[in-house]
Amino acid sequence: MEWTRLLGLCVLAAALTMILRQMNAPVAALLAAAFGVMALFSVLPQIGRYAQEIRSLLQRIGLEETYYRIILKVMGIALITQITAGICTDMGASSAAKHAEMCGRLALMGVAVPVFVQLTEMAVGVLSP
Repeated sequence: MEWTRLLGLCVLAAALTMILRQMNAPVAALLAAAFGVMALFSVLPQIGRYAQEIRSLLQRIGLEETYYRIILKVMGIALITQITAGICTDMGASSAAKHAEMCGRLALMGVAVPVFVQLTEMAVGVLSP
């Protein structure tokens, strides 16, 4: 139910931003950014619960704490990148939004490299005689 309320507020904020943009574009952009931050803070408790569930799953299956940190970093990078790109788009800076998305992808690649290296070493170890 909370998600449907949040989605309804998103539609309301979009409508208000669209109307306000015709009268005062900078204020409309600030409204959109403020709503984005408010929406983020409203979902942070759920994100904390998801992170705890991931931690308990990794502990049950016996994976290292390193993987938990990597998953949290990936989640954080994805959220921050999406919010930043959204704010840039709302402010009319679509090229800045694309650059933010590119930076987020590069950051995700950097976080994923250790996992990729370890998986590759495991695969080579299994396949070599």
